[in-house]
Amino acid sequence: MTQIINELMQFLDNSLTSFHAVANVRNCLQVAGFQEVKETSIWQLESGKAYYCVRNDSSIMAFRIPNCSVSEIQGFHVFAAHSDSPAFKVKENPEMTKEGIYVCVNTEKYGGMILSTWMDRPLTIAGRVCVEQNGEIVSYPIRLKDNLCIIPNLAIHMDREQNNGGVLKAQTNMIPLLTLLDHEKEKTTGILQELLAQALTQETGEAYTAEDILASDLFVENSEKAVLAGRKNELIMSARYDDLACVFAGMKGILNAESKHFIDVLAVFDNEEVGSLTRQGADSTLFRDTLENIADGLGVSANTARTWKAGSFMLSADNAHACHPNQSGKADPTNRPYINQGVVLKYHGGQKYATDACSAAYIKQLCRQNNIPLQTYANHSDIQGGSTLGNLAMAQVSMPAADIGLPQLAMHSAYETAGTQDIEYLVKLAEVFFAVQ
Repeated sequence: MTQIINELMQFLDNSLTSFHAVANVRNCLQVAGFQEVKETSIWQLESGKAYYCVRNDSSIMAFRIPNCSVSEIQGFHVFAAHSDSPAFKVKENPEMTKEGIYVCVNTEKYGGMILSTWMDRPLTIAGRVCVEQNGEIVSYPIRLKDNLCIIPNLAIHMDREQNNGGVLKAQTNMIPLLTLLDHEKEKTTGILQELLAQALTQETGEAYTAEDILASDLFVENSEKAVLAGRKNELIMSARYDDLACVFAGMKGILNAESKHFIDVLAVFDNEEVGSLTRQGADSTLFRDTLENIADGLGVSANTARTWKAGSFMLSADNAHACHPNQSGKADPTNRPYINQGVVLKYHGGQKYATDACSAAYIKQLCRQNNIPLQTYANHSDIQGGSTLGNLAMAQVSMPAADIGLPQLAMHSAYETAGTQDIEYLVKLAEVFFAVQ
């Protein structure tokens, strides 16, 4: 196992939610000397220094100012990805008692999920909680114990037709089982709140009660660990591979390389899976605000900042569908990516991907010069595909952009499959992209 694969698997295991993913990225940046700047403050930036800012605990913008005079800066190099993945969002007043013995957790779908893949798996609950400290509201990422809950399937003996295309309903078939009541008089509400208070107490060393937790953003998540698979360990299986593998690659890139004349930016957005319409999503002002704050922090005029944007480039990194071994007819006839055959360059006639001829040529040239394998993806023309964050971010800040990703199987499954070589290729691409002079 290479060091990159080992680090990736740890990152995937520790990043149960967007809050945890951003906290982990933040920790790596701090170790590397990146300084935090707040959106509530006026930024004072210096050449040769690296910084980051966080919004909503779930999106992060990291950037490095080149070690040159401000007049020599030519623009931004942006690697964008997203921190969220499909899961079950826990509703308010979550406990549901059934049959006088089962305590379940009321949830709703977050993102486009393959519901059947979430059944009969060890699940946990994670997210963030908000509490009061010295008169201020502060938030903490929270993670309850692994294997806390489960969504049990129905026995085949009770539904002989379930293998013939049965329909699963989120509110009736997909409610996680949290615990069993010991007796009829045991309380049935506030159980989850008590678990959160206990976990927060253990995490912080401060004593918290259920009443101290003012609010929370919680998700039911797959707690299975990432594993290597295949005859030669050429495959990696993990929850949340889409899109945390791209987040990881972008993070490694900005940590390991730097440009002499471009401002390198790692932009990790939340809520891509539900449309990016939040204040921390790609369709918000977060990206634009960050670039404007950088320009202001370096004391340049709005005119100069606009020339920087015009001379910039964005890599929008979100995974791609590999050609499926059992369903190859779903793939495009001529653009068929395969696992461990290289980074994927994504095209879409309806412009859901930002790639055009000029941006594609730039990526192809960069890969050719650095011996990075590159594949192409397009949707089968009779099948509506998904979208990503590139064009949404471009609606806020226009610059040349291309959509790329890692080829994978079972996208939006509770447990996805990809290739161990491809992540190495994407890390290398991120490094050479950030190092372009």
